[in-house]
Amino acid sequence: MKKLLLILGFVGVLFGADNNVKFEVTPTLNYNYFEGNLDMKNRYAPGIRVGYHFDNFWLDQVELGFEYYSNVKYANTHETTDISRTYLNAIKGFDLSKRFYFYGLAGGGYENFSNAAYDNKSGGFGQYGAGIKFNLSDSLALRLETRDQINFNDANHNWVTTLGISFGFGGEKKHESRFLTRKIVRSTETEAFMLDENGKEKVISLEGHFGFDKTNINPVFHEKIKEIAKILDENEQYNTILEGHTDNIGSKTYNKKLSEKRAKSVAKELEKYGVDKNRIKTIGYGQDRPRSSNATKEGRADNRRVEAKFILKQKQ
Repeated sequence: MKKLLLILGFVGVLFGADNNVKFEVTPTLNYNYFEGNLDMKNRYAPGIRVGYHFDNFWLDQVELGFEYYSNVKYANTHETTDISRTYLNAIKGFDLSKRFYFYGLAGGGYENFSNAAYDNKSGGFGQYGAGIKFNLSDSLALRLETRDQINFNDANHNWVTTLGISFGFGGEKKHESRFLTRKIVRSTETEAFMLDENGKEKVISLEGHFGFDKTNINPVFHEKIKEIAKILDENEQYNTILEGHTDNIGSKTYNKKLSEKRAKSVAKELEKYGVDKNRIKTIGYGQDRPRSSNATKEGRADNRRVEAKFILKQKQ
């Protein structure tokens, strides 16, 4: 049993080392409530899961799980049995906030009894359930879950409640310069960006950063916003692109929407300074373009930002 748990954990770490995927290893503590006619006493058990997260698929995650119940007692007898379960789940959910993720699951697996008795026997099962995940950081989360396991043999039910702690590994690691000199070439047009005195793309970043999971304007932003408005006033041939960014706590989908809201908040402030809304474009990159490491609190704060870039108007 210990060897199997170690192997599963080691496999998760190995897969997680691949920067092109994102894996999750979750040690769990499980409590099984057996349906009354199974003549078995309720039991705690350890388990482990290895999950894979999708970035662009209708499912959020698939996971392989294993649980081992030792010395489960049959009611009114001295007999016991060991029960091992291996299963595969498909998971789909949505973000309640940046830290909370609610999900549903459905799957199936195989249950093995070392001492099958009283109509209990090894065989397959299906299961469904729901859970909630609380993100402690970008790579650590708590999970609380309940599910109904239905055996194929006699349609008996097991209610299983699970508490786990998830460790995330892998995912793309991007390192980007704070300033870039480039032209963006699209299918029918070329966008020319304003350059600074060093010949690099002019970028104004709202320093002071956004609060965690916040879109409201920090008072220290106003001087930078006025600077952006002044540049646009003095350079009528240019428009601005406001690019919103986040740290990497939470899902990519949630963070992309959050970054878009941050950019739009700055756009509204620019309009108050007299900038025509037609000269403002907003875009959200979510967590995909960090300029600092998300491994520290300070780095995550630095990534919660909006950057203004200036683009030459296209000729009509």
